[in-house]
Amino acid sequence: MPSTTTSLSIGNELLSTTMHILMKDFRDNVHESVAFLDAQERIHGAGKPVQAGGSRIVVPLGFGEHSSTTRMQTGFERIDLSVEDVFKPAQYDFGHVVRPVAISSEEEMVNQGDSAVLSILESRVTMTANALKREFVKQIVNGEQAGWEDWNTLNGLDVTGGSHEGFLETLAVGSQVNSVGSVDKGDYQDKTGWQNQIFDGAGSFNANGLAGLYDLLVEINSVSPSGAPNVILASRAGFKNLKRALQAHERYVDQAQIDGGKMVEMFQGIPINVEYNMPNDKATKSAVDPISFYFLNMNDIYTLWDPQGYFDLSDFETVSGEYDVRAAKLRCRGQLIAKHLGSSGVAFDLETF
Repeated sequence: MPSTTTSLSIGNELLSTTMHILMKDFRDNVHESVAFLDAQERIHGAGKPVQAGGSRIVVPLGFGEHSSTTRMQTGFERIDLSVEDVFKPAQYDFGHVVRPVAISSEEEMVNQGDSAVLSILESRVTMTANALKREFVKQIVNGEQAGWEDWNTLNGLDVTGGSHEGFLETLAVGSQVNSVGSVDKGDYQDKTGWQNQIFDGAGSFNANGLAGLYDLLVEINSVSPSGAPNVILASRAGFKNLKRALQAHERYVDQAQIDGGKMVEMFQGIPINVEYNMPNDKATKSAVDPISFYFLNMNDIYTLWDPQGYFDLSDFETVSGEYDVRAAKLRCRGQLIAKHLGSSGVAFDLETF
Protein backbone atom coordinates (compact mmCIF):
# COMPACT_ATOMS: atom_id res chain seq x y z
CA MET A 1 0.00 0.00 0.00
CA PRO A 2 1.51 3.40 -0.95
CA SER A 3 2.82 5.53 1.86
CA THR A 4 1.05 8.77 2.60
CA THR A 5 3.88 10.30 4.61
CA THR A 6 6.77 12.44 3.43
CA SER A 7 10.45 11.84 3.99
CA LEU A 8 11.39 15.41 4.83
CA SER A 9 11.46 17.29 8.08
CA ILE A 10 9.59 20.22 6.56
CA GLY A 11 5.91 19.76 7.31
CA ASN A 12 2.86 20.75 5.30
CA GLU A 13 2.16 23.70 7.59
CA LEU A 14 5.57 25.31 7.12
CA LEU A 15 5.51 24.47 3.43
CA SER A 16 2.11 26.11 3.04
CA THR A 17 3.16 29.21 4.98
CA THR A 18 6.23 29.67 2.78
CA MET A 19 4.24 29.30 -0.44
CA HIS A 20 1.50 31.64 0.82
CA ILE A 21 4.13 34.37 1.28
CA LEU A 22 5.27 33.76 -2.28
CA MET A 23 1.71 34.03 -3.59
CA LYS A 24 1.05 37.20 -1.62
CA ASP A 25 3.93 38.81 -3.48
CA PHE A 26 2.49 37.51 -6.74
CA ARG A 27 -0.97 38.95 -6.01
CA ASP A 28 0.55 42.28 -4.97
CA ASN A 29 2.32 42.59 -8.30
CA VAL A 30 0.18 40.70 -10.83
CA HIS A 31 -1.54 43.89 -11.94
CA GLU A 32 1.75 45.35 -13.18
CA SER A 33 1.80 42.95 -16.13
CA VAL A 34 -1.97 42.85 -16.74
CA ALA A 35 -3.39 46.16 -17.97
CA PHE A 36 -6.98 45.14 -17.25
CA LEU A 37 -6.19 44.30 -13.61
CA ASP A 38 -4.00 47.39 -13.29
CA ALA A 39 -6.90 49.63 -14.27
CA GLN A 40 -9.29 47.72 -12.01
CA GLU A 41 -6.93 48.02 -9.05
CA ARG A 42 -6.71 51.78 -9.49
CA ILE A 43 -10.51 51.99 -9.22
CA HIS A 44 -11.42 49.21 -6.79
CA GLY A 45 -8.22 48.08 -5.05
CA ALA A 46 -6.20 44.86 -5.33
CA GLY A 47 -8.36 41.75 -5.67
CA LYS A 48 -11.53 43.82 -5.34
CA PRO A 49 -14.47 44.14 -5.44
CA VAL A 50 -15.45 40.88 -3.80
CA GLN A 51 -18.54 38.87 -3.00
CA ALA A 52 -18.22 36.25 -0.30
CA GLY A 53 -20.19 33.07 -0.91
CA GLY A 54 -23.02 32.22 -3.22
CA SER A 55 -23.05 30.85 -6.72
CA ARG A 56 -24.61 33.88 -8.40
CA ILE A 57 -23.89 37.61 -8.62
CA VAL A 58 -26.93 39.90 -8.89
CA VAL A 59 -26.47 43.45 -10.18
CA PRO A 60 -29.47 45.82 -10.38
CA LEU A 61 -29.71 47.70 -13.67
CA GLY A 62 -31.69 50.90 -14.08
CA PHE A 63 -33.56 51.35 -17.38
CA GLY A 64 -35.83 54.33 -17.93
CA GLU A 65 -37.13 56.85 -15.40
CA HIS A 66 -38.54 55.92 -11.99
CA SER A 67 -40.69 59.05 -11.67
CA SER A 68 -41.45 62.38 -13.36
CA THR A 69 -40.58 65.94 -12.32
CA THR A 70 -43.21 68.36 -11.01
CA ARG A 71 -42.59 72.10 -11.32
CA MET A 72 -43.22 73.84 -7.97
CA GLN A 73 -44.30 77.52 -7.94
CA THR A 74 -46.81 78.06 -5.13
CA GLY A 75 -46.22 74.89 -3.16
CA PHE A 76 -49.79 73.71 -3.78
CA GLU A 77 -49.10 71.93 -7.08
CA ARG A 78 -50.26 68.34 -7.33
CA ILE A 79 -47.19 66.08 -7.37
CA ASP A 80 -47.34 63.20 -9.79
CA LEU A 81 -46.72 60.19 -7.55
CA SER A 82 -46.96 57.62 -10.31
CA VAL A 83 -43.72 55.64 -10.38
CA GLU A 84 -42.36 52.71 -12.30
CA ASP A 85 -40.09 49.89 -11.23
CA VAL A 86 -37.35 50.43 -13.80
CA PHE A 87 -34.77 48.14 -12.22
CA LYS A 88 -33.97 44.80 -13.75
CA PRO A 89 -31.40 42.46 -12.20
CA ALA A 90 -28.47 41.22 -14.25
CA GLN A 91 -27.38 37.82 -12.99
CA TYR A 92 -23.94 36.29 -13.38
CA ASP A 93 -22.73 32.86 -12.31
CA PHE A 94 -19.26 32.54 -10.82
CA GLY A 95 -16.51 31.05 -12.95
CA HIS A 96 -14.08 28.77 -11.14
CA VAL A 97 -10.81 27.30 -12.40
CA VAL A 98 -8.10 25.36 -10.56
CA ARG A 99 -4.52 24.31 -11.31
CA PRO A 100 -2.70 21.88 -8.99
CA VAL A 101 0.88 22.17 -7.73
CA ALA A 102 2.46 18.95 -6.50
CA ILE A 103 5.68 17.22 -5.50
CA SER A 104 6.12 13.48 -5.12
CA SER A 105 7.92 11.65 -2.32
CA GLU A 106 10.39 10.35 -4.91
CA GLU A 107 11.29 13.93 -5.86
CA GLU A 108 11.67 14.81 -2.21
CA MET A 109 14.08 11.92 -1.63
CA VAL A 110 16.14 12.73 -4.73
CA ASN A 111 16.36 16.41 -3.81
CA GLN A 112 17.64 16.06 -0.27
CA GLY A 113 17.17 18.99 2.04
CA ASP A 114 14.31 21.32 2.78
CA SER A 115 15.80 24.19 0.78
CA ALA A 116 15.97 22.07 -2.38
CA VAL A 117 12.33 21.06 -2.09
CA LEU A 118 11.26 24.63 -1.33
CA SER A 119 13.15 25.83 -4.40
CA ILE A 120 11.36 23.27 -6.61
CA LEU A 121 7.95 24.18 -5.26
CA GLU A 122 8.61 27.93 -5.46
CA SER A 123 9.39 27.46 -9.14
CA ARG A 124 6.28 25.34 -9.72
CA VAL A 125 3.97 27.69 -7.83
CA THR A 126 5.32 30.68 -9.78
CA MET A 127 4.99 28.89 -13.12
CA THR A 128 1.45 27.76 -12.31
CA ALA A 129 0.38 31.22 -11.14
CA ASN A 130 1.80 32.79 -14.31
CA ALA A 131 -0.06 30.22 -16.42
CA LEU A 132 -3.35 31.14 -14.69
CA LYS A 133 -2.59 34.82 -15.24
CA ARG A 134 -2.02 34.31 -18.98
CA GLU A 135 -5.22 32.29 -19.29
CA PHE A 136 -7.21 34.89 -17.35
CA VAL A 137 -6.06 37.70 -19.64
CA LYS A 138 -6.74 35.70 -22.78
CA GLN A 139 -10.25 34.81 -21.62
CA ILE A 140 -11.20 38.33 -20.51
CA VAL A 141 -9.84 40.02 -23.64
CA ASN A 142 -10.39 37.37 -26.30
CA GLY A 143 -12.59 34.54 -25.00
CA GLU A 144 -12.48 30.83 -25.81
CA GLN A 145 -9.61 29.97 -23.42
CA ALA A 146 -9.76 26.24 -22.71
CA GLY A 147 -10.93 25.52 -19.17
CA TRP A 148 -12.37 29.03 -18.74
CA GLU A 149 -15.61 28.42 -20.60
CA ASP A 150 -17.68 29.67 -17.63
CA TRP A 151 -15.95 33.06 -17.55
CA ASN A 152 -17.35 35.99 -19.50
CA THR A 153 -15.30 38.00 -21.97
CA LEU A 154 -15.13 41.50 -23.42
CA ASN A 155 -15.20 39.97 -26.90
CA GLY A 156 -18.83 40.17 -27.97
CA LEU A 157 -17.91 39.79 -31.62
CA ASP A 158 -16.91 36.12 -31.53
CA VAL A 159 -18.61 35.09 -28.27
CA THR A 160 -22.35 35.49 -28.70
CA GLY A 161 -23.80 32.93 -26.28
CA GLY A 162 -23.35 29.60 -24.57
CA SER A 163 -21.88 28.99 -21.13
CA HIS A 164 -20.29 32.46 -21.11
CA GLU A 165 -21.19 35.87 -22.48
CA GLY A 166 -19.42 38.38 -24.74
CA PHE A 167 -20.04 41.96 -23.66
CA LEU A 168 -18.83 44.43 -26.31
CA GLU A 169 -20.20 44.05 -29.84
CA THR A 170 -19.30 45.68 -33.14
CA LEU A 171 -22.91 46.13 -34.24
CA ALA A 172 -24.35 49.63 -34.23
CA VAL A 173 -25.96 51.02 -31.10
CA GLY A 174 -29.59 49.94 -31.19
CA SER A 175 -28.81 46.75 -33.13
CA GLN A 176 -26.87 44.76 -30.53
CA VAL A 177 -28.41 41.46 -29.47
CA ASN A 178 -26.00 39.61 -27.16
CA SER A 179 -27.10 38.57 -23.69
CA VAL A 180 -25.16 40.10 -20.79
CA GLY A 181 -26.00 39.08 -17.24
CA SER A 182 -28.88 37.04 -18.73
CA VAL A 183 -30.38 40.34 -19.93
CA ASP A 184 -30.80 40.41 -23.71
CA LYS A 185 -29.46 43.55 -25.35
CA GLY A 186 -32.08 43.06 -28.04
CA ASP A 187 -34.82 43.70 -25.48
CA TYR A 188 -33.27 47.07 -24.58
CA GLN A 189 -32.07 48.39 -27.91
CA ASP A 190 -33.47 51.83 -27.11
CA LYS A 191 -31.60 51.98 -23.79
CA THR A 192 -28.11 53.45 -24.15
CA GLY A 193 -27.01 51.85 -20.88
CA TRP A 194 -27.22 48.34 -22.32
CA GLN A 195 -25.69 49.06 -25.74
CA ASN A 196 -21.92 49.59 -25.96
CA GLN A 197 -20.48 52.34 -28.16
CA ILE A 198 -18.69 51.49 -31.42
CA PHE A 199 -16.51 52.95 -34.16
CA ASP A 200 -15.97 51.16 -37.48
CA GLY A 201 -12.62 52.12 -38.96
CA ALA A 202 -13.51 50.55 -42.31
CA GLY A 203 -9.99 49.24 -42.81
CA SER A 204 -8.07 52.53 -42.82
CA PHE A 205 -6.70 54.35 -39.77
CA ASN A 206 -5.30 57.15 -41.91
CA ALA A 207 -8.67 57.93 -43.48
CA ASN A 208 -10.66 58.65 -40.32
CA GLY A 209 -9.18 56.64 -37.45
CA LEU A 210 -8.08 59.50 -35.22
CA ALA A 211 -11.31 61.45 -35.65
CA GLY A 212 -13.28 58.26 -35.11
CA LEU A 213 -11.55 57.55 -31.78
CA TYR A 214 -12.35 61.08 -30.63
CA ASP A 215 -15.96 60.56 -31.70
CA LEU A 216 -16.10 57.25 -29.84
CA LEU A 217 -14.92 58.95 -26.67
CA VAL A 218 -17.51 61.71 -27.09
CA GLU A 219 -20.31 59.16 -27.48
CA ILE A 220 -19.15 57.27 -24.39
CA ASN A 221 -19.00 60.43 -22.30
CA SER A 222 -22.45 61.51 -23.47
CA VAL A 223 -24.16 58.48 -21.85
CA SER A 224 -21.73 57.35 -19.14
CA PRO A 225 -22.98 57.72 -15.54
CA SER A 226 -19.42 57.33 -14.21
CA GLY A 227 -17.23 59.52 -16.37
CA ALA A 228 -14.70 58.72 -19.07
CA PRO A 229 -13.06 55.34 -19.65
CA ASN A 230 -10.19 54.46 -17.29
CA VAL A 231 -8.09 52.42 -19.71
CA ILE A 232 -7.72 51.71 -23.42
CA LEU A 233 -6.54 48.28 -24.53
CA ALA A 234 -5.01 48.37 -28.00
CA SER A 235 -3.85 45.75 -30.46
CA ARG A 236 -0.24 46.03 -31.58
CA ALA A 237 -1.22 47.36 -35.00
CA GLY A 238 -3.85 49.68 -33.56
CA PHE A 239 -1.36 51.15 -31.08
CA LYS A 240 1.29 51.66 -33.78
CA ASN A 241 -1.24 53.35 -36.06
CA LEU A 242 -2.41 55.67 -33.30
CA LYS A 243 1.19 56.58 -32.46
CA ARG A 244 1.86 57.34 -36.10
CA ALA A 245 -1.20 59.56 -36.34
CA LEU A 246 -0.25 61.42 -33.15
CA GLN A 247 3.42 61.97 -33.98
CA ALA A 248 3.01 65.71 -34.09
CA HIS A 249 1.28 65.74 -30.71
CA GLU A 250 3.10 62.93 -28.93
CA ARG A 251 3.32 63.17 -25.15
CA TYR A 252 3.91 60.94 -22.21
CA VAL A 253 2.72 61.26 -18.64
CA ASP A 254 4.54 60.22 -15.50
CA GLN A 255 2.44 57.37 -14.15
CA ALA A 256 3.73 57.92 -10.67
CA GLN A 257 0.37 59.51 -9.98
CA ILE A 258 -1.42 56.25 -10.76
CA ASP A 259 1.05 53.38 -10.70
CA GLY A 260 4.36 53.78 -9.00
CA GLY A 261 6.32 55.78 -11.54
CA LYS A 262 6.02 53.89 -14.82
CA MET A 263 5.74 55.75 -18.10
CA VAL A 264 2.58 55.15 -20.08
CA GLU A 265 1.16 56.47 -23.32
CA MET A 266 -2.02 58.53 -23.00
CA PHE A 267 -4.95 59.36 -25.26
CA GLN A 268 -7.07 62.25 -24.00
CA GLY A 269 -5.79 61.57 -20.49
CA ILE A 270 -6.59 57.84 -20.63
CA PRO A 271 -3.75 55.29 -20.31
CA ILE A 272 -3.27 53.13 -23.42
CA ASN A 273 -1.84 49.63 -23.04
CA VAL A 274 -0.86 47.24 -25.81
CA GLU A 275 -2.75 43.97 -25.32
CA TYR A 276 -1.37 41.00 -27.25
CA ASN A 277 -4.56 38.93 -26.95
CA MET A 278 -6.89 41.31 -28.78
CA PRO A 279 -9.42 39.44 -30.97
CA ASN A 280 -7.97 40.42 -34.30
CA ASP A 281 -6.18 37.41 -35.75
CA LYS A 282 -8.46 34.40 -35.37
CA ALA A 283 -10.09 32.56 -38.27
CA THR A 284 -13.49 33.79 -37.09
CA LYS A 285 -15.56 36.94 -37.32
CA SER A 286 -12.77 38.95 -35.70
CA ALA A 287 -10.50 38.17 -38.65
CA VAL A 288 -12.97 40.12 -40.82
CA ASP A 289 -13.69 42.91 -38.32
CA PRO A 290 -10.64 42.85 -36.02
CA ILE A 291 -11.12 44.65 -32.72
CA SER A 292 -8.31 47.20 -32.47
CA PHE A 293 -9.28 49.09 -29.30
CA TYR A 294 -11.32 48.51 -26.15
CA PHE A 295 -12.31 51.73 -24.35
CA LEU A 296 -13.17 50.48 -20.84
CA ASN A 297 -14.84 52.19 -17.91
CA MET A 298 -13.77 50.00 -15.01
CA ASN A 299 -16.45 51.46 -12.74
CA ASP A 300 -19.02 49.66 -14.88
CA ILE A 301 -17.17 46.63 -16.30
CA TYR A 302 -14.85 44.71 -13.99
CA THR A 303 -14.06 41.34 -12.46
CA LEU A 304 -15.84 40.59 -9.20
CA TRP A 305 -13.87 38.09 -7.11
CA ASP A 306 -14.55 35.53 -4.45
CA PRO A 307 -12.37 36.71 -1.51
CA GLN A 308 -10.65 33.31 -1.61
CA GLY A 309 -10.49 33.18 -5.40
CA TYR A 310 -8.04 35.91 -6.42
CA PHE A 311 -5.10 33.72 -7.49
CA ASP A 312 -5.50 31.94 -4.17
CA LEU A 313 -3.30 29.02 -3.09
CA SER A 314 -4.72 26.34 -0.78
CA ASP A 315 -2.65 24.66 1.92
CA PHE A 316 -0.41 21.79 0.90
CA GLU A 317 -1.78 18.41 1.91
CA THR A 318 -0.53 14.86 1.64
CA VAL A 319 -2.68 13.18 -0.97
CA SER A 320 -4.32 9.99 0.28
CA GLY A 321 -4.96 6.98 -1.88
CA GLU A 322 -2.82 5.79 -4.76
CA TYR A 323 -0.52 8.81 -5.07
CA ASP A 324 2.40 9.46 -2.73
CA VAL A 325 2.52 13.21 -3.24
CA ARG A 326 1.90 16.51 -1.55
CA ALA A 327 -0.25 18.99 -3.43
CA ALA A 328 -1.96 22.36 -3.25
CA LYS A 329 -4.45 24.05 -5.57
CA LEU A 330 -4.20 27.48 -7.20
CA ARG A 331 -7.61 28.88 -8.03
CA CYS A 332 -9.38 31.80 -9.65
CA ARG A 333 -13.04 32.21 -8.72
CA GLY A 334 -14.88 35.28 -9.91
CA GLN A 335 -16.63 36.69 -12.94
CA LEU A 336 -16.45 39.54 -15.43
CA ILE A 337 -19.60 41.59 -14.84
CA ALA A 338 -21.17 44.72 -16.28
CA LYS A 339 -23.40 47.36 -14.67
CA HIS A 340 -23.50 49.71 -17.66
CA LEU A 341 -22.36 49.02 -21.22
CA GLY A 342 -22.76 52.47 -22.77
CA SER A 343 -19.78 53.77 -20.79
CA SER A 344 -17.43 51.45 -22.72
CA GLY A 345 -16.86 50.85 -26.40
CA VAL A 346 -14.89 49.19 -29.18
CA ALA A 347 -13.10 50.51 -32.25
CA PHE A 348 -12.57 47.89 -34.93
CA ASP A 349 -11.00 47.38 -38.34
CA LEU A 350 -8.15 49.83 -37.67
CA GLU A 351 -5.27 47.39 -38.16
CA THR A 352 -4.10 49.02 -41.41
CA PHE A 353 -2.83 52.58 -41.52
